[in-house]
Amino acid sequence: MKMPFSNKRVSTRKQRKQQHLLDVKVRSGKAREQRNRHLLTWSCMLILLAAAGGGIYYGAREGLRRFVWENPEYQLKEVEITNEGGSLLREQIVEAAGVHEGSNIFTVNISKMRESLLQIPQVETAEVQRVLPNKIVISITERVPVAWVAAKHDEDAAPSAQDGSLLIDARGVLIPCKTQLPSYFHLPVIYGVQTAGLEPGESLQLPEIKAALDLIRLNTADTAARFQATGVDVSKGYCLVVTDRSHAKITFGLDRLEWQLDRLMTLLDQIEQSKRELQTVNLMVQRNIPVTFVQSEISAGDPGESQAPPAKSEKSSGKNTASASKKSQSGGQKKAMPVKKARAANDDSEQAQPVKKALPVNSPNTKSHG
Repeated sequence: MKMPFSNKRVSTRKQRKQQHLLDVKVRSGKAREQRNRHLLTWSCMLILLAAAGGGIYYGAREGLRRFVWENPEYQLKEVEITNEGGSLLREQIVEAAGVHEGSNIFTVNISKMRESLLQIPQVETAEVQRVLPNKIVISITERVPVAWVAAKHDEDAAPSAQDGSLLIDARGVLIPCKTQLPSYFHLPVIYGVQTAGLEPGESLQLPEIKAALDLIRLNTADTAARFQATGVDVSKGYCLVVTDRSHAKITFGLDRLEWQLDRLMTLLDQIEQSKRELQTVNLMVQRNIPVTFVQSEISAGDPGESQAPPAKSEKSSGKNTASASKKSQSGGQKKAMPVKKARAANDDSEQAQPVKKALPVNSPNTKSHG
């Protein structure tokens, strides 16, 4: 009896293994040929790309050398300098910037040049621009000095003649005075500062220095007509002793300078009506400001006549403080002689001299009489 149909493999395991081995050998050869072909193609492409890159690099380098670095049209021929201030000379700016005419304009380091210019104590801002084909533009703004800084106040010598004296701007930066400008002659002097260890370009941040600079800033054209500071003594540390152009001494505190300056303006308005000359004022006092006035002398029109006693100094309360001393008078009062004695004393002389009539001592307007 026949068996039913069963699903049997046609080939045995050994036959199948031999068939697969034969197929693998054929496929590996073709894969090797394809792999070799791809490697050769990529190698040729890489060689071509390297050659093209080398050619481009060499060509670009040679082109830059001929048309840029060694091109005479790009040689620096003009350095334009704009200086707001005028104390620095052109030679000083060019030397500090390190720029040389004739060099290639593309070799100029703009940022390095700007940093070098800012190292100068007189320079506040600096800008450098490259203008093709052969021009460099340098724009400088110098610091504006507002006062001198000196160790001591000397009325007989200018601040620039003192050892260690420096200029200072509104921010407290010290400036050396290498070129003396006419505008520096009338600047106020801040003295009482130890200038031995100070260097140009250093910033002074002491409270008394800041207060002195603020007072100079507030002493603008509106107040300069009645009060103009010529010297500021900061040696005490807790106050400012200001000397104005009339040699009066005004003491300011370090705080509330605007308020103190307004009080001084009010006081000067009152003094102007009384025709008196201010000598000292202490604005640190909250009430009843201590004020003294200069002792004035009424001199006679003729030196042989009698002179009136000097005026008495007063304080802000309106009361007289002291009378003038005999030493403050320029000469003693001459006594009036009787007319007869004067004539008898002159009888021996060949010509009689005219006798001057004595006037009262307290007469404000003395006139000579023949």
